[in-house]
Amino acid sequence: MIEWRWFSGWTEAEMVPRLAKARTLERNFPEVSGEMTLEAGWSQVRSESVLGHEAPGRPVPGSLFERAQQVLETFDFSDPRIVAWHFSAHEPLQGRTVLLELRSLGQKLRYLCGARVGGTREEHGDTCSIYGFSFETLHGHIEAGREWFLLRKNHESGAVSFHIEAAWRPGQFPNWWSRLGFAMVAPRYQRAWHRLTHVRLRELVLKHPELVGHHASSGQLEHSGHDVKTAPVQFYAQRARGHRETQLEEETEAMNRGHGLTALGMGILAGMRSMSAPTLASRWLATTQPPPEDRLARAMAHPWAPRVLGLLAVGELIGDKLPMAPARVMVVPLTGRMLSGALAAASVTPERQRGRRLAVAALGAVAALASSWAFYALRRTATKKLGVPDVAVALTEDALLAGLASRLLPTFEAPTGRVVTLPT
Repeated sequence: MIEWRWFSGWTEAEMVPRLAKARTLERNFPEVSGEMTLEAGWSQVRSESVLGHEAPGRPVPGSLFERAQQVLETFDFSDPRIVAWHFSAHEPLQGRTVLLELRSLGQKLRYLCGARVGGTREEHGDTCSIYGFSFETLHGHIEAGREWFLLRKNHESGAVSFHIEAAWRPGQFPNWWSRLGFAMVAPRYQRAWHRLTHVRLRELVLKHPELVGHHASSGQLEHSGHDVKTAPVQFYAQRARGHRETQLEEETEAMNRGHGLTALGMGILAGMRSMSAPTLASRWLATTQPPPEDRLARAMAHPWAPRVLGLLAVGELIGDKLPMAPARVMVVPLTGRMLSGALAAASVTPERQRGRRLAVAALGAVAALASSWAFYALRRTATKKLGVPDVAVALTEDALLAGLASRLLPTFEAPTGRVVTLPT
């Protein structure tokens, strides 16, 4: 089950039957926790923050740990500017089905998907207490995966910490542009949501205890999202500012990249300079260990391929500055750029994504088409209307090309993935 709307959400009368339908759905992935590994195609996210300290020993009524537990049980830890939760409090927490309203583009674009509490933990040992639960996505969700939200109290120090552990991969999409948009912006939305979750939980338990344990209700359903003034939604880059506000002790990502974002970048490169994308792909494939096994990638990784493609790329950079160079949007050059983008995107597709190679190649070709026209228009505007010398505009485009290529290289997926630990 998935629906989307522009500029407005769903009324409670509309949500009630949709929640009933979501209760009949199964989760949209068959794997158990031990199988949701990076090597199997699952991205991993883990973050941890200290909420505060209380008296040593087990949690007691009214303590920081208990207040944080009540926030988790009402799902109010989720920032409603990104994800709002709609549910029935009459359902037991274990197995409770929830409608997630995913909000993007300043809450103008909204998706409605289903999720369910998959497992719960409540443990009081000699050294620590743990409370939390996991959520699992249901059929029709734009993501597939499981996410744990856990509170932990150290009995000796009294420190209460909050942990998020998630394994996810792309799920189902209602249309092609949603899939493309997810590939482009989903990691940044996820990162912003994770960090704001830590901020929001701390704000609620420390500064707004009067809101703890309560949730907004308009009748048959309850809704997360008390109005709490926290940090603005910021879409952090990989190494982000803002840790002073979020105060994360640890944040680790093992992101499974390599198909959507890389294909898009390859197409943009090909639209700027047709030989740049296959040259970059070939040089990266030639250094991959172990060497690629499929025929296309193996050909691109052959020792002579980077040299030949590199020479062609240099020749194109020189020829682009000559007055007799044809316009890139003419039929033959444009077709060549689209083929170049498709070839480069397909060649760096991870082996476990090989079944999607046609879709990845198409994305590379479309991106090359759009990039060709965009940079052609920008170059004509700069030279014809603004009077900037053509050579200067071409050199600026070369600099942009080099910058994009340097940013694109880290998104190539190595055989074991890439783990990034963000500084705190």
